[in-house]
Formats: sequence, structure tokens, C-alpha cells
Amino acid sequence: MLYAGQPDWRAEWGKLLAIFLFGVFWSSIAFMFFGMSLGGLLGLVPVKSGSQQAGIGLIWFMFFFSLPFVGIGLLMLAAPVLGIRKSRNTAHAVTDVRVINVYGGKDAGAESYKLSAVNFVKRHDRRDGTGSLSIGYGVEKDSDGDTRALTLDWSGIPHARRAEAIIRENAKWAR
Repeated sequence: MLYAGQPDWRAEWGKLLAIFLFGVFWSSIAFMFFGMSLGGLLGLVPVKSGSQQAGIGLIWFMFFFSLPFVGIGLLMLAAPVLGIRKSRNTAHAVTDVRVINVYGGKDAGAESYKLSAVNFVKRHDRRDGTGSLSIGYGVEKDSDGDTRALTLDWSGIPHARRAEAIIRENAKWAR
């Protein structure tokens, strides 16, 4: 084992906060339509289409149409909690042969890639010594036939500069 680190969720707090704030806006609209359609189904709110009372078919359509939007809103509101949980249950490691991601908790598992397959590493540093690595391990073609890089993204890892140096030292392409 040449390097091991656990990501810190605080490195992603800006993204998580942005998703949460947009989720508040999204959910307020989605819950309003859901509440109106549910109130119409229960007979609590008169639903009008133009100057006439809306038919029950339109009210059922509004109800079912609003459900996916409510679900998306709930996921955006839960994003910070899910992101924190994911970072606490994740560890990254570099051995002399492989780059490894280990996931614990409900989504337990591991993924590993040979260091010989790594073809680039990009680092973004923060002032406190943590940082993010984007590790390229291959190329694939998308549905249009365009090539795109396959990457592992390690956000908020401690000693990112050291992790990058270890990967560069041991990867086949860097020699």
C-alpha cells in the first residue's frame, strides 16, 4: 500500500449546497402542483380549466405528472445527506500495481484499475492540503462515435499532491 485516504465531504460542500438550494426552489413548485392535484382529487380544492370545472381525468393526469417532479425534488433535498454518507463510506488507495476505490455501508463494494492502464492524472489543490484527482484509465467511444476519457474522480482527498506523485511514479505511461 503506497497511499490510502478517505475523502472529506467538506471539499464538495459548495456543490452540495447548490443542489440543495435548487432543490428547495424545485420542490416548492413541484409540491404546489402535487398539492393542488391531490386537493382536487380529494374535493378540497376546485380545479378549473378556463371557466369550467376540470374533469377528473385532467386532475388524475396532473397528479401522476407531478409525482416524478416531487421525487426529483426530494432527491435534491437529500443530496447533502447522501453525499456526506457516501464520503464517510469511501476510501481510496494506491498500491504498486493498482488504483482502488472501496465503498462500505449499504453500497459496499470495490473497484480497482491497473496502474498500467492509467494514462493521465489531473490534480486540483486546496489551501488546506486536500485536493481532487481525476485519474484517466482508458478511452471509450460514445453513441456518436466520439472518444471520451474514462476517469476516476477522487474529491476531497488528503495529501492530493502526494497521491498524484505516487501514481505518476508507478504508472507505466509516466516512465
